Amino acid sequence: MRRFKLEICYDGSNYSGWQIQKKQPKVRTIQEEIEKAILQITGETVSIIGSGRTDAGVHALYQVAAFSAKTELSTSTLTRALNATLPRDIRIWQTTEVSEHFHPIFDIIRKRYRYLFSDQQPFLPFYRPYVWHQTKPLDLEAMQTAASFLQGTHDFRSFETQGSPRQSSIRTIFDISVERIASGALWSFPNQPINRSDSLSFPIGSLIALEIEADGFLYNMVRAIAGTLARFGQKHSGFENPNEMKSILDAVDRQRAGPTAPPFGLYMIHVAYEASTQIDSVTI
Repeated sequence: MRRFKLEICYDGSNYSGWQIQKKQPKVRTIQEEIEKAILQITGETVSIIGSGRTDAGVHALYQVAAFSAKTELSTSTLTRALNATLPRDIRIWQTTEVSEHFHPIFDIIRKRYRYLFSDQQPFLPFYRPYVWHQTKPLDLEAMQTAASFLQGTHDFRSFETQGSPRQSSIRTIFDISVERIASGALWSFPNQPINRSDSLSFPIGSLIALEIEADGFLYNMVRAIAGTLARFGQKHSGFENPNEMKSILDAVDRQRAGPTAPPFGLYMIHVAYEASTQIDSVTI
């Protein structure tokens, strides 16, 4: 058996998340589409494991998955065949042969997400499936101040949807930022310039991007943080002072934080691993 690592990009708009829904076999998922494509290409039934179980409507610029198979196809051939077989809203950046011990979840050291807001009026309709529109202007400075209290190691139960199976709600946020960006940065990668504007006049379609990098995330943690920051940005009752974010964090009470933001503004954008035994790598 050979072990393969897939680096994947997808538009989650038409899917019920990453993971196959055994209780709802008729819904479409990213995992199922990729497994069906592998079966069609190799004749093998495989079970792929993703680095994160993104929810319905959530997107990924960079998701990682792994599977084992007996196929003798090269990694470059697998990449081309998968992209020729998969729906066009799922693309494979790269296929790599890795150590048989590689695990896309347990070997993660950092993961990064982006959440996109827009407070422009009128809201560009092209962004509707990808950006959370705010009907009132957002106070960027207030959002930045509130976000700064979340950096570091904390108990993030105030931002965890109840029912999560995690044994511990303690996580470390290594980096968190809230920036107003030009519309061209909508799908930029972490290692690319994000094209921030220092002027007071932003181009049509300007966005606000929340980015969070941590050693792991609780269920709906990023969306809960995004919903809370939106409340501070609009100075909702109880969220007028961004310094209150510290009290919300310390309360370890989900009721103290803001709402869970909708899924369509969320993107998985990077997953980092410890160095592993990589047999070959071909990038398209």
